[in-house]
Amino acid sequence: MNGVILLISFSITTNFFKGSQCLKDVKLNIDPATVKLYHDTILHCTYDLEGASLYSVKWYRGQREFYRYTPTESTKVKVFAIEGFTVDGAASNSTQVYLRNISDFKHSGNFSCEVTADGNTVFERRDEQTMQVVRKYELPEHEPKISVGRDPLDVGDVLKANCSSPPSKPRAEMTMSLNNFVIKMSDLSKQKPISHPDWSDLSVEIKLTEHYFKDNGDLKLECVAKVAGIYSDNAVLFLESARRHPVPERVSYNIASAITKNTAICLIGFVFSYLVLD
Repeated sequence: MNGVILLISFSITTNFFKGSQCLKDVKLNIDPATVKLYHDTILHCTYDLEGASLYSVKWYRGQREFYRYTPTESTKVKVFAIEGFTVDGAASNSTQVYLRNISDFKHSGNFSCEVTADGNTVFERRDEQTMQVVRKYELPEHEPKISVGRDPLDVGDVLKANCSSPPSKPRAEMTMSLNNFVIKMSDLSKQKPISHPDWSDLSVEIKLTEHYFKDNGDLKLECVAKVAGIYSDNAVLFLESARRHPVPERVSYNIASAITKNTAICLIGFVFSYLVLD
């Protein structure tokens, strides 16, 4: 009897965990995420059903649904019109929605895709990303600039650095790396859309460990600024490293001993010269 109960419990537990894993990795990507007024963009939604059946994919602008794909219904696709853009039904499906002629700045903001899987347990997962609508791109006038707090630097020291990129619309996405190790990236999804050009800044404060140093002790700090996939520029700063020029080994020198030796040599030479000449 106990064996039967254990078998039933194992079966229920196994089905529960199978159901809890039937949907994962829901990810929304907007391409491009910064759209010129009266231009188009594509929203890509990727997900892993892990063997479960797809019940539906719903797409939202804010809280308003504008596209739904339901494979089990006779009418698989439903479009709910929202003023300011047009859904291209022929180019849209269960993994993407094509938005044409985005004609209103008010659509700068959050878009999301919501996936529902029908397995042993029904699960919903959603991802949300930000889109920005601009009249035109305004790009930085020159490359980014890097400033640091101090050098030379060695293992255990704290590197404090800042990188700034000139005003742009939208803001530049910043990445800072040290000897090709990425140490920080800006997160534009947490920044509000801007209506005018604005500076972009990225600051880091990191304790240096062995793996940041090259074999010869060089420290190469690089900052890359990118705007909407149409602009990219970088700045490189070579920092003074305490390991780049090792301190010469100290050699002790006994002055008194040196004088004594020199005196002895001179006396021997004098005596030798006297005997030969005499």
